[in-house]
Amino acid sequence: MSSSSNSSMNSANEQELYKRVRLGDYQCGQRSCKKGNVYVDDKPVCDDEWDDDDAQVVCRELGFMEGGYATKESYFGSVDLENQSGLDQVMCSGRESSLLDCRHETFDDCGNGEGAGVVCYGDDDDGGGYGNYSSSGNSYDRYGNSYDDEEASNLLTSTGQITIPSGWRDLSPSTYKAGEFCMAGVWEGGPTAGVGEHQAIAVACEPCQSEVFCSAVREMFVQTKKERDPEIVVNDREFGSDSLVRIADKNEDEAVNFDEFKAAAKDYVGKVFNFLDSDEDGYLDEDVSIKSLSAKLFLKALDETYLFLDVNQDDILSVDDAPTGAFRDRNDDGKISLREVFRVSLINLPAPLYRLYATLDRDKNEKISFEEATNFIKGTLYVIDQNEDCSISTDEIIATLKESKLPSEYQLAMKLLGDYYITLADFCLRKVVMAADVDGDKKTSMAEIIAMKDPSVFHSVINVAEKMGEPHMRTSEFLIGEGRRYSRDQSEAVQEMWLNVLYDFVDNSKYDSVPDNFCQLE
Repeated sequence: MSSSSNSSMNSANEQELYKRVRLGDYQCGQRSCKKGNVYVDDKPVCDDEWDDDDAQVVCRELGFMEGGYATKESYFGSVDLENQSGLDQVMCSGRESSLLDCRHETFDDCGNGEGAGVVCYGDDDDGGGYGNYSSSGNSYDRYGNSYDDEEASNLLTSTGQITIPSGWRDLSPSTYKAGEFCMAGVWEGGPTAGVGEHQAIAVACEPCQSEVFCSAVREMFVQTKKERDPEIVVNDREFGSDSLVRIADKNEDEAVNFDEFKAAAKDYVGKVFNFLDSDEDGYLDEDVSIKSLSAKLFLKALDETYLFLDVNQDDILSVDDAPTGAFRDRNDDGKISLREVFRVSLINLPAPLYRLYATLDRDKNEKISFEEATNFIKGTLYVIDQNEDCSISTDEIIATLKESKLPSEYQLAMKLLGDYYITLADFCLRKVVMAADVDGDKKTSMAEIIAMKDPSVFHSVINVAEKMGEPHMRTSEFLIGEGRRYSRDQSEAVQEMWLNVLYDFVDNSKYDSVPDNFCQLE
C-alpha cells in the first residue's frame, strides 16, 4: 500500500474518531465550544475516575492543543445516564490521541448528576469574560443572568426552579426556587442577547454571588458540610471538623452556619493580608513579595497550627489529639505510643531523625508542648537568619545548608527551584492585588480584596500556576534522587546524603543559645 493511501486512511480514521467524541450541554454561540459535558457516540461519559489526564486527551482530540482540565458531577447540566450506558471508569495516561484509546468500561452504574466534562484552554469561544454557561439548554451571561437563545430549550422547571452553574471549577451550581428570581421580557441595560418570542430574562439579586470572596466561601461551605445538613457539625469520621466547629462557632450552638464560616474565612484572609503588609500601613503595594519571610510569620503559623490541631486545647500536641480510630493500640494497654504509630522504637530511628526528634521534644515524653515547639522554631530561625534581619530568604537557607555540608550541585538545584517558584508566586500575588485596586492608587486595601467582583483574575492565575507549576521535573528528581534515571542504589545514596545534612543542621549549637529577646519574638 502506498504512503499516500496510508495517510488518507489515517486521516479518515482520525475524522471518524473525532465525530464520535463531542461536547454538549453548553451553548457558546460558536461552531466549536471549548467546554461542556463529554459525549461518545451521543452518550454521556460517567465521571468515575475522571481527571485532568482524561480532559487533556479530549481537548487535544477536539483541536484544543493546549489541553484543559476536568469537570465532574454534570457541571454543565444534567445528563442521561440512568436510561442508557456510557463510558465509565475512564483512565487515560494523557498521551493518547483519542478518548477511545484510553482504558474504560462500556457499562456504567452512574446517575444523571455524574456526567464528565472538560474546559479546554484557548481563546474564549464566545468573546465574554467567562463564557455563557448552559444547563439543560439554558444560557447564563457573565453576570449570572439567565436567558434563552434560539437553539436553547427552556430551563425553567415545572416546580419553578432555575439553576446557575458555579463560576468556580468543579463546584456545585446554585439553584433558585420560585420567588427567589423574577422574569422580564425586556431589561434596560441588561444582557445584550436578544429576547425573542416565548423567551425571558431571569433576574436574581444576590450580593454574595456578585462578590468573588463571598461566592468562593459559600462554595467552600457547601463542599465542607454534609449535603443534607444546613450547617457544619462535628463528624468524628472527618478530620478537622471538630476543630473547625470549635474555632468558627461563635454562638456556641455546636454548629457553624454560613455567616460564621464566612467570618472565620475573612479572619484568615486578614491574617495573610497583615503578614503581606510589611510596612503595616493597611495597604498592599503593587510590588508586594514573599521573597523574604518574617520570623514573626513562623510563630503566627505555629499559633494557628496549635489552635487547629490541639483538639483538647492543653497546649500539647500528642497522639491524644488524633481522630478516634486513627491509630491502633497494638499492645492493648489503653494508650497509643509513638512506637505503635511508627512501628519502631524512637531510639532505633536513623540517628539524624532521632536527633531531630530530640531537638524538638526536649523531655522526650512523646508530646510536643507549645513551649517546645516555639523554642524549636526560634532555634531554627536563629540558625538560618545569617544577616540577623529577623527574616528568612532562599539564599540564607542555601547558605545554612552549605554549612551543613550540602554538595554544591544540590545547592544549585535548590537555588533554581526556589527562585523559580517564588517568582511565580509573586507574579500571581501581584496580579490579584493589582486587579483588586479599583481606585487605581496602586495601593490595595483589605476591603478592596474582599469586595472583588471579577473572578477572571483568579482563573488567570490558576491557569498560570497549572501550566507553569511543574517546569523543573528533572531538577526536582535530581534533588530527591527519584525518577526513572535513578537506580535504587543512587536513590538511597541521595537519601543518606540528606540525612547527613539534616544531622549537621539540627546539631548546630545555636539551638542551645537562642537569645531571650531574639527578634522580639514572644
